[in-house]
Amino acid sequence: MQPPDDMLWFCFGHRSRKAARAVTRAFNQRLKPFGLNISQYVLLGVIARGEHGSVAAMAEEVGVEPSALLRNLKLLESRGLVAGEGGRGRGGRRLAVTPAGADLIRTTIPSWRQAQADLAALLEGQADETRQALVRLERAALALERAER
Repeated sequence: MQPPDDMLWFCFGHRSRKAARAVTRAFNQRLKPFGLNISQYVLLGVIARGEHGSVAAMAEEVGVEPSALLRNLKLLESRGLVAGEGGRGRGGRRLAVTPAGADLIRTTIPSWRQAQADLAALLEGQADETRQALVRLERAALALERAER
């Protein structure tokens, strides 16, 4: 049986994956001169805010699998951008951005802001609506996922 001709155009899963990959590539390109990708940049920001909990919670916030988060975390630590103390157990490891990490965040903010502005401009006045639609899509997908359990 052949899938319908319009399946790829109307499939939320397909369209959202394509959009996510394109946005990821665009931001990775802007962050490459700093030796970061967008997942690492967001992880650095989450740690800098100090509102992180478990690895699973951080992975959810950053939008990656826990194994990918751990790989990125190790890379940030090896570069001296993040430091961890403590160990396993109820308290878990406490993570903090190092002075070098804080400097890198300050250095990259203009490039990140410019990428945001450039993408918003390409959305021709619909940046806010697009963000709202993305939030609604994420919530709906999470509700669908929970309903399937």
